[in-house]
Amino acid sequence: MGSRALGMGGAFTGVADDATALHFNPAGLSQMKAHEISAAFLSGQTDTSSQHFAYGGPIPFAGLAGEGFSSVGGSILYSRGGQIEINEINADGSMARSDKISAGYDMVASAGYAERIGMTPIETPGKSYDINHFIGAAAKIIRSSLAERYSATAVAVDAGYLAQCPDLGVALGFAASNIGGKMRFLESSDPLPTTIRMGASYLFKPRPLHDLIFAADGDFLFHDRLWHTAAGMEYFWNKLFGFRLGWQFNRSTLGLTAGLGLQWKQRFTFDYAWAAGSVGNSHRLTFGYRFGGIIQSNRGKTRRPFMEVSPGQESMPANAEVIPVEEKPRKKKRAAPPPDERPSGVPGWIY
Repeated sequence: MGSRALGMGGAFTGVADDATALHFNPAGLSQMKAHEISAAFLSGQTDTSSQHFAYGGPIPFAGLAGEGFSSVGGSILYSRGGQIEINEINADGSMARSDKISAGYDMVASAGYAERIGMTPIETPGKSYDINHFIGAAAKIIRSSLAERYSATAVAVDAGYLAQCPDLGVALGFAASNIGGKMRFLESSDPLPTTIRMGASYLFKPRPLHDLIFAADGDFLFHDRLWHTAAGMEYFWNKLFGFRLGWQFNRSTLGLTAGLGLQWKQRFTFDYAWAAGSVGNSHRLTFGYRFGGIIQSNRGKTRRPFMEVSPGQESMPANAEVIPVEEKPRKKKRAAPPPDERPSGVPGWIY
Protein backbone atom coordinates (compact mmCIF):
# COMPACT_ATOMS: atom_id res chain seq x y z
CA MET A 1 0.00 0.00 0.00
CA GLY A 2 1.31 3.43 -0.89
CA SER A 3 3.30 4.58 -3.89
CA ARG A 4 6.32 5.48 -1.81
CA ALA A 5 6.76 1.92 -0.54
CA LEU A 6 6.14 0.38 -3.97
CA GLY A 7 8.74 2.66 -5.55
CA MET A 8 11.28 1.31 -3.03
CA GLY A 9 10.44 -2.27 -3.95
CA GLY A 10 8.24 -2.74 -0.89
CA ALA A 11 11.22 -2.46 1.48
CA PHE A 12 9.34 -0.39 4.05
CA THR A 13 9.24 -2.35 7.33
CA GLY A 14 12.25 -0.48 8.70
CA VAL A 15 11.11 2.90 7.29
CA ALA A 16 7.34 3.03 8.03
CA ASP A 17 7.06 6.73 8.88
CA ASP A 18 3.87 7.75 7.08
CA ALA A 19 0.17 6.80 7.09
CA THR A 20 0.86 3.50 5.30
CA ALA A 21 2.88 2.29 8.31
CA LEU A 22 -0.30 0.60 9.53
CA HIS A 23 0.06 -1.90 6.67
CA PHE A 24 3.82 -2.58 6.83
CA ASN A 25 4.68 -2.06 10.51
CA PRO A 26 2.11 -0.59 12.96
CA ALA A 27 4.92 0.49 15.31
CA GLY A 28 6.04 3.01 12.70
CA LEU A 29 3.02 5.20 13.46
CA SER A 30 5.01 6.54 16.44
CA GLN A 31 7.47 8.20 14.03
CA MET A 32 4.83 10.51 12.59
CA LYS A 33 5.34 14.19 13.50
CA ALA A 34 2.01 15.41 12.09
CA HIS A 35 -1.44 14.19 11.12
CA GLU A 36 -1.57 12.77 7.63
CA ILE A 37 -4.30 11.57 5.28
CA SER A 38 -3.56 9.83 1.99
CA ALA A 39 -5.45 8.35 -0.94
CA ALA A 40 -3.80 5.79 -3.24
CA PHE A 41 -5.04 4.49 -6.57
CA LEU A 42 -3.54 1.43 -8.25
CA SER A 43 -4.07 0.38 -11.84
CA GLY A 44 -2.98 -3.25 -11.97
CA GLN A 45 -2.62 -5.83 -14.68
CA THR A 46 -5.56 -6.34 -17.08
CA ASP A 47 -8.60 -4.63 -15.52
CA THR A 48 -7.80 -4.97 -11.80
CA SER A 49 -7.68 -1.88 -9.57
CA SER A 50 -7.32 -0.89 -5.92
CA GLN A 51 -8.06 2.16 -3.80
CA HIS A 52 -6.49 2.73 -0.41
CA PHE A 53 -7.39 5.51 2.05
CA ALA A 54 -5.32 5.95 5.20
CA TYR A 55 -4.91 8.26 8.19
CA GLY A 56 -2.24 8.45 10.86
CA GLY A 57 -1.13 10.96 13.44
CA PRO A 58 0.03 11.66 17.00
CA ILE A 59 -2.30 12.01 19.98
CA PRO A 60 -1.81 13.95 23.27
CA PHE A 61 -1.35 10.85 25.40
CA ALA A 62 1.79 9.78 27.27
CA GLY A 63 1.07 6.16 26.42
CA LEU A 64 0.39 3.06 28.46
CA ALA A 65 4.10 2.82 29.28
CA GLY A 66 4.31 6.57 29.94
CA GLU A 67 7.11 7.07 27.38
CA GLY A 68 5.25 9.28 24.89
CA PHE A 69 5.14 9.11 21.06
CA SER A 70 1.56 7.78 21.06
CA SER A 71 -0.13 7.63 17.65
CA VAL A 72 -3.24 6.19 16.04
CA GLY A 73 -4.06 5.21 12.48
CA GLY A 74 -6.79 3.79 10.30
CA SER A 75 -7.20 2.65 6.70
CA ILE A 76 -9.68 1.24 4.20
CA LEU A 77 -8.63 -0.86 1.24
CA TYR A 78 -10.94 -1.73 -1.63
CA SER A 79 -9.67 -3.95 -4.41
CA ARG A 80 -11.52 -5.20 -7.49
CA GLY A 81 -10.54 -8.25 -9.54
CA GLY A 82 -12.01 -7.07 -12.83
CA GLN A 83 -14.70 -8.90 -14.79
CA ILE A 84 -15.17 -12.45 -16.02
CA GLU A 85 -17.35 -13.79 -18.81
CA ILE A 86 -19.84 -16.59 -18.11
CA ASN A 87 -21.17 -18.61 -21.03
CA GLU A 88 -24.07 -21.06 -20.77
CA ILE A 89 -24.23 -23.69 -23.52
CA ASN A 90 -27.25 -25.72 -24.59
CA ALA A 91 -27.25 -29.51 -24.91
CA ASP A 92 -26.66 -29.25 -28.65
CA GLY A 93 -23.59 -27.07 -28.13
CA SER A 94 -25.20 -23.78 -29.08
CA MET A 95 -24.78 -20.65 -26.98
CA ALA A 96 -27.65 -20.16 -24.56
CA ARG A 97 -26.50 -17.03 -22.70
CA SER A 98 -23.39 -14.97 -22.26
CA ASP A 99 -22.90 -12.49 -19.47
CA LYS A 100 -20.11 -10.53 -17.79
CA ILE A 101 -20.00 -10.28 -14.01
CA SER A 102 -17.58 -9.03 -11.41
CA ALA A 103 -14.80 -11.49 -10.63
CA GLY A 104 -14.84 -10.38 -7.01
CA TYR A 105 -13.62 -7.76 -4.60
CA ASP A 106 -11.79 -7.48 -1.29
CA MET A 107 -12.35 -4.85 1.38
CA VAL A 108 -10.16 -4.42 4.47
CA ALA A 109 -10.82 -1.93 7.29
CA SER A 110 -8.01 -1.47 9.84
CA ALA A 111 -7.40 0.58 13.00
CA GLY A 112 -4.20 0.67 15.02
CA TYR A 113 -2.24 2.24 17.88
CA ALA A 114 1.48 2.67 18.60
CA GLU A 115 3.67 4.13 21.34
CA ARG A 116 7.21 4.16 22.67
CA ILE A 117 7.89 1.61 25.39
CA GLY A 118 11.37 2.72 26.38
CA MET A 119 14.74 4.17 25.46
CA THR A 120 18.14 2.52 25.79
CA PRO A 121 21.15 4.85 26.18
CA ILE A 122 24.49 3.63 24.84
CA GLU A 123 27.67 5.28 26.02
CA THR A 124 30.74 5.29 23.77
CA PRO A 125 34.03 7.15 24.12
CA GLY A 126 33.24 10.74 23.31
CA LYS A 127 29.57 10.34 22.43
CA SER A 128 26.31 8.79 23.62
CA TYR A 129 23.43 7.35 21.59
CA ASP A 130 19.78 6.72 22.38
CA ILE A 131 17.80 3.82 20.93
CA ASN A 132 14.02 4.26 20.94
CA HIS A 133 11.79 1.17 21.15
CA PHE A 134 8.32 1.38 19.60
CA ILE A 135 5.52 -1.16 19.47
CA GLY A 136 2.21 -1.10 17.65
CA ALA A 137 -0.83 -3.23 16.95
CA ALA A 138 -3.80 -3.10 14.59
CA ALA A 139 -7.11 -4.90 14.22
CA LYS A 140 -8.74 -5.47 10.85
CA ILE A 141 -11.93 -6.80 9.30
CA ILE A 142 -11.63 -8.51 5.91
CA ARG A 143 -14.57 -8.92 3.55
CA SER A 144 -14.21 -10.86 0.30
CA SER A 145 -16.60 -11.69 -2.56
CA LEU A 146 -16.31 -14.10 -5.49
CA ALA A 147 -18.28 -13.95 -8.74
CA GLU A 148 -21.14 -11.99 -7.13
CA ARG A 149 -22.38 -15.23 -5.54
CA TYR A 150 -20.14 -16.08 -2.61
CA SER A 151 -18.76 -14.00 0.23
CA ALA A 152 -16.74 -14.48 3.39
CA THR A 153 -15.61 -12.41 6.38
CA ALA A 154 -12.65 -12.77 8.73
CA VAL A 155 -11.02 -10.86 11.59
CA ALA A 156 -7.27 -10.52 12.01
CA VAL A 157 -4.63 -8.56 13.92
CA ASP A 158 -1.23 -7.10 13.04
CA ALA A 159 1.66 -6.39 15.40
CA GLY A 160 4.98 -4.63 14.98
CA TYR A 161 8.18 -3.54 16.69
CA LEU A 162 10.65 -0.84 15.65
CA ALA A 163 14.04 0.07 17.12
CA GLN A 164 15.40 3.42 15.98
CA CYS A 165 18.59 5.35 16.67
CA PRO A 166 18.07 8.95 15.44
CA ASP A 167 21.72 9.91 15.95
CA LEU A 168 22.96 7.16 13.63
CA GLY A 169 19.97 7.15 11.27
CA VAL A 170 19.55 3.39 11.65
CA ALA A 171 16.26 1.54 12.24
CA LEU A 172 15.30 -2.13 12.52
CA GLY A 173 11.73 -3.38 12.31
CA PHE A 174 9.76 -6.60 12.79
CA ALA A 175 6.09 -7.16 11.94
CA ALA A 176 3.52 -9.94 11.72
CA SER A 177 0.31 -9.40 9.77
CA ASN A 178 -2.96 -11.23 9.12
CA ILE A 179 -2.89 -13.25 12.31
CA GLY A 180 -6.40 -14.56 12.82
CA GLY A 181 -9.23 -16.66 11.45
CA LYS A 182 -9.96 -18.19 8.08
CA MET A 183 -11.99 -17.16 5.04
CA ARG A 184 -14.89 -19.56 4.57
CA PHE A 185 -17.00 -19.26 1.41
CA LEU A 186 -18.80 -22.62 1.36
CA GLU A 187 -17.85 -25.72 3.33
CA SER A 188 -14.07 -25.40 3.16
CA SER A 189 -12.07 -22.48 4.49
CA ASP A 190 -8.70 -20.99 3.62
CA PRO A 191 -6.30 -19.38 6.11
CA LEU A 192 -5.39 -15.74 5.77
CA PRO A 193 -1.97 -14.96 4.25
CA THR A 194 -0.11 -14.68 7.56
CA THR A 195 3.12 -12.83 6.82
CA ILE A 196 6.21 -12.24 8.94
CA ARG A 197 8.38 -9.28 7.94
CA MET A 198 11.80 -8.00 8.95
CA GLY A 199 13.44 -4.87 7.61
CA ALA A 200 16.24 -2.38 8.17
CA SER A 201 16.85 1.17 6.97
CA TYR A 202 19.65 3.70 7.01
CA LEU A 203 19.19 7.47 6.62
CA PHE A 204 22.26 9.14 5.13
CA LYS A 205 22.62 12.92 4.79
CA PRO A 206 25.65 13.74 2.65
CA ARG A 207 24.72 17.45 2.65
CA PRO A 208 22.11 19.55 4.50
CA LEU A 209 19.66 19.61 1.57
CA HIS A 210 20.04 15.96 0.58
CA ASP A 211 18.32 12.97 2.22
CA LEU A 212 19.16 9.44 1.13
CA ILE A 213 17.47 6.32 2.55
CA PHE A 214 18.60 2.74 1.93
CA ALA A 215 16.23 -0.07 2.95
CA ALA A 216 16.08 -3.86 2.78
CA ASP A 217 13.21 -6.20 3.63
CA GLY A 218 12.45 -9.87 3.89
CA ASP A 219 9.04 -11.50 4.31
CA PHE A 220 7.86 -15.07 4.80
CA LEU A 221 4.36 -16.36 4.00
CA PHE A 222 3.70 -18.72 6.88
CA HIS A 223 1.10 -21.03 5.29
CA ASP A 224 2.44 -21.02 1.75
CA ARG A 225 6.06 -21.46 2.86
CA LEU A 226 7.21 -18.78 0.45
CA TRP A 227 9.76 -16.06 1.07
CA HIS A 228 10.60 -12.82 -0.72
CA THR A 229 13.23 -10.15 -0.29
CA ALA A 230 13.39 -6.56 -1.49
CA ALA A 231 15.83 -3.68 -1.54
CA GLY A 232 15.24 -0.05 -2.31
CA MET A 233 16.42 3.52 -1.98
CA GLU A 234 14.91 6.98 -1.81
CA TYR A 235 16.60 10.28 -2.56
CA PHE A 236 15.04 13.65 -1.71
CA TRP A 237 16.39 17.10 -2.43
CA ASN A 238 15.43 19.94 -0.11
CA LYS A 239 12.30 17.97 0.89
CA LEU A 240 10.78 18.94 -2.45
CA PHE A 241 11.70 16.46 -5.19
CA GLY A 242 12.35 12.75 -4.73
CA PHE A 243 13.34 9.69 -6.72
CA ARG A 244 12.95 6.03 -5.75
CA LEU A 245 14.27 2.75 -7.06
CA GLY A 246 13.75 -0.83 -5.89
CA TRP A 247 14.04 -4.50 -6.74
CA GLN A 248 11.95 -7.44 -5.56
CA PHE A 249 13.66 -10.83 -5.41
CA ASN A 250 12.28 -14.38 -5.69
CA ARG A 251 9.14 -13.35 -7.52
CA SER A 252 7.64 -14.57 -10.78
CA THR A 253 7.51 -11.04 -12.16
CA LEU A 254 10.52 -8.96 -13.21
CA GLY A 255 10.83 -7.26 -9.83
CA LEU A 256 11.97 -3.79 -10.91
CA THR A 257 10.19 -0.78 -9.36
CA ALA A 258 10.67 2.97 -9.58
CA GLY A 259 8.92 6.08 -8.37
CA LEU A 260 8.83 9.85 -8.04
CA GLY A 261 7.84 12.09 -5.13
CA LEU A 262 6.84 15.75 -4.80
CA GLN A 263 6.21 17.84 -1.69
CA TRP A 264 4.86 21.35 -1.43
CA LYS A 265 5.36 23.30 1.78
CA GLN A 266 5.79 19.89 3.46
CA ARG A 267 1.98 19.65 3.56
CA PHE A 268 0.84 18.43 0.16
CA THR A 269 2.47 15.30 -1.22
CA PHE A 270 2.25 13.46 -4.51
CA ASP A 271 3.88 10.07 -5.14
CA TYR A 272 3.97 7.92 -8.25
CA ALA A 273 5.23 4.33 -8.53
CA TRP A 274 5.74 1.96 -11.42
CA ALA A 275 6.31 -1.79 -11.20
CA ALA A 276 7.22 -4.13 -14.04
CA GLY A 277 5.33 -7.41 -14.48
CA SER A 278 5.32 -10.46 -16.70
CA VAL A 279 1.82 -9.67 -18.02
CA GLY A 280 1.80 -5.89 -17.81
CA ASN A 281 3.04 -2.92 -15.85
CA SER A 282 1.25 -1.51 -12.83
CA HIS A 283 0.98 2.15 -11.89
CA ARG A 284 0.12 3.64 -8.50
CA LEU A 285 -0.69 7.23 -7.52
CA THR A 286 -0.91 8.57 -3.97
CA PHE A 287 -2.07 12.00 -2.82
CA GLY A 288 -1.42 13.11 0.75
CA TYR A 289 -1.98 16.04 3.07
CA ARG A 290 -0.23 16.76 6.39
CA PHE A 291 -1.56 19.08 9.07
CA GLY A 292 -1.21 19.79 12.78
CA GLY A 293 2.53 19.29 13.11
CA ILE A 294 3.91 18.62 16.60
CA ILE A 295 7.43 19.40 17.84
CA GLN A 296 9.41 16.23 18.38
CA SER A 297 10.43 17.24 21.91
CA ASN A 298 6.74 17.46 22.86
CA ARG A 299 6.11 14.04 21.32
CA GLY A 300 8.71 12.53 23.62
CA LYS A 301 7.37 13.91 26.88
CA THR A 302 6.97 11.14 29.43
CA ARG A 303 4.44 10.80 32.20
CA ARG A 304 5.60 12.34 35.48
CA PRO A 305 6.04 9.83 38.31
CA PHE A 306 3.20 9.84 40.84
CA MET A 307 4.09 10.92 44.40
CA GLU A 308 1.62 10.96 47.24
CA VAL A 309 1.68 14.33 49.02
CA SER A 310 -0.35 15.26 52.04
CA PRO A 311 -2.37 18.48 51.85
CA GLY A 312 -0.27 21.56 52.47
CA GLN A 313 3.00 19.65 52.07
CA GLU A 314 5.40 20.19 49.19
CA SER A 315 6.55 17.22 47.15
CA MET A 316 10.15 16.14 47.59
CA PRO A 317 12.18 13.49 45.76
CA ALA A 318 12.62 10.29 47.70
CA ASN A 319 16.42 10.45 47.54
CA ALA A 320 16.68 14.11 48.53
CA GLU A 321 18.91 14.85 51.51
CA VAL A 322 17.17 16.63 54.33
CA ILE A 323 19.35 19.31 55.96
CA PRO A 324 18.15 20.57 59.33
CA VAL A 325 17.94 24.34 59.60
CA GLU A 326 18.41 26.03 62.95
CA GLU A 327 15.61 28.45 63.55
CA LYS A 328 16.50 31.80 65.10
CA PRO A 329 14.49 32.84 68.16
CA ARG A 330 11.86 35.37 67.31
CA LYS A 331 11.99 38.71 69.00
CA LYS A 332 9.15 39.29 71.40
CA LYS A 333 7.12 42.37 70.91
CA ARG A 334 7.51 44.92 73.62
CA ALA A 335 4.36 45.20 75.65
CA ALA A 336 2.86 48.62 76.35
CA PRO A 337 3.52 49.88 79.90
CA PRO A 338 0.59 50.25 82.25
CA PRO A 339 -1.24 53.55 82.22
CA ASP A 340 0.30 54.62 85.48
CA GLU A 341 3.88 54.14 84.10
CA ARG A 342 3.35 56.15 80.91
CA PRO A 343 5.44 59.31 80.60
CA SER A 344 3.54 62.41 81.38
CA GLY A 345 2.39 64.55 78.51
CA VAL A 346 2.40 61.61 75.99
CA PRO A 347 -0.97 60.63 74.55
CA GLY A 348 -2.06 57.14 75.42
CA TRP A 349 -2.88 56.16 71.80
CA ILE A 350 0.85 56.17 70.97
CA TYR A 351 1.14 52.99 73.02
